[in-house]
Amino acid sequence: MRGHHVLAVSFVALAAIYVVLFNTSTRIEPDAAWSRFESLSAAGYDGRAVVHGDRALRLWREMADAAPRDVHSRQLEVADAHYRGGKPMRAIEEYAAALSSAQAASLTDDRRIEIRRRIAELDLAQGNAARPALIAARFLERSGDALANHKDRESEGEQRFLDLVDAMRPGFTDVLPADGSGRRIDSRAGNSLEIADAMTTVGGYYALEADGAYAAAGLLSSAHSIRESQLGPDHADTIQTALLLAPVYERIDRLSDAEDLYEQVFQAVERTKGSNNPELSLYIRLLSGIYEKQGRLTEAEALNRHMRQIFRDAFGARRYAANRSRDRLFDINRPVSASFPLEADYIPPDLVRAADFGIPLSKSPTVEEMQMRLAKIDGTSMPESLAGLLEACSSEGERLTLRSAYRSHRTQRVLHRINKDKGTVADPGTSEHQLGLAADIDVNRRFMRATDRAYSCFEKKAWQYGFILSFPQGNTYLPGADSYEPWHWRFVGPRTALLYREIGPWGMPQEFLSVLPCYEERALSGLFVDRERGDICIESLTQSASSESEERGT
Repeated sequence: MRGHHVLAVSFVALAAIYVVLFNTSTRIEPDAAWSRFESLSAAGYDGRAVVHGDRALRLWREMADAAPRDVHSRQLEVADAHYRGGKPMRAIEEYAAALSSAQAASLTDDRRIEIRRRIAELDLAQGNAARPALIAARFLERSGDALANHKDRESEGEQRFLDLVDAMRPGFTDVLPADGSGRRIDSRAGNSLEIADAMTTVGGYYALEADGAYAAAGLLSSAHSIRESQLGPDHADTIQTALLLAPVYERIDRLSDAEDLYEQVFQAVERTKGSNNPELSLYIRLLSGIYEKQGRLTEAEALNRHMRQIFRDAFGARRYAANRSRDRLFDINRPVSASFPLEADYIPPDLVRAADFGIPLSKSPTVEEMQMRLAKIDGTSMPESLAGLLEACSSEGERLTLRSAYRSHRTQRVLHRINKDKGTVADPGTSEHQLGLAADIDVNRRFMRATDRAYSCFEKKAWQYGFILSFPQGNTYLPGADSYEPWHWRFVGPRTALLYREIGPWGMPQEFLSVLPCYEERALSGLFVDRERGDICIESLTQSASSESEERGT
């Protein structure tokens, strides 16, 4: 009996010694610590495993002969364990360190994407929006043309980046209040202006989605606050973010906030450009639109009179006198849509090569789409005007090129078939490209976006070169759910573009062109549209459409 007792005591002592030695070895030997990590992790005990994983990494890093690649791969395993059940901030630290190390080049693209997605997920869960915004902006840049929902080429691989950004939207909505209060900007994530750029990019993307207004408002208001404090209220980037944010505020019925932003922008541009600069027209139209939504028609009309006086001072009382019937005869100002189709055999009479006018191209100069109308009008031409506009709106980091101009009826038919049911390519015979007067613009080899600085420049200056935006936000010209095309600009000539900016129905370019003689007649006679009395030209179009509908019914 005594022998058994001695044996038991010896066994306990040996077990105790083993435990001490094992614990000691896992504290001083990285291989032992790593073995313990793997055992616990495989059993599903990630919370306990990460203690040993962290220790193994620390010990290996202290060893001069440790292989960096081995440490890097194990660092990611520990980060994964932290992600599954450890401490979120430790997972972020290890993931971020792994991505910034020299060994990160050995990771597959899919692995890098997943790591960044996890970092963004964990950061948002901790209430931090800065780094997720940088990550989402990188995903959007890699989405290429998928963001435009366009099928000039296959983009299924690029679509996954949009899916990742879409999945992040609820996190941004929760973290960033729509009014910008309570912003949590982690300065460790990067330069504050870099963060503001990313928030502007991502917020601008969410602003295009039907259910993305609140996420967009939170991101854009934060970006605007950063840019305003860092760059000042008069800087072009501050103004750009304000012009993206104000329409979002309109959507969520915060009209007074939108009004404040438009007024700030108007005052900023007035300070920098002067009180009589025609560029003020954009901001006058936007502010006037807010007044109209609020029922403040008298104030809206007062703004419009001010704009007409600016144009009168800049271009003279007879600024529309050159708009003759010859312009319509050569189809310069004709509308093109499902209601105003072109014949299948229509070919513009004055096609020229864009390359001959120094226009930077996205495709070979011999491709059909690299042609456009000469469209000589008012002392200038379409290619000369486009070259000037692209040069005026080029900026550092954004290379502008022509993606597509003229398309034959046959080419349009092929693109429409490739596009299938997306509804983002016009039916054959209803495209301004067949007219030869449309220009799709690329920024850095993908379609121009509303968040590009170049787009802000086009909004301000395109009319001066004779271009108007054909598919503005909210239009219904194409059968798809969203036919907003910030890249598609139509040449109508400087005087017609000026008329559209001054008194045309805002955001209704096809309706404007369809009743252009009415606007010209009223402008030349001094009987401008009065917001208090309604738009007679558009009303006549509506009445005509109703009459035609009644006739078909009978």
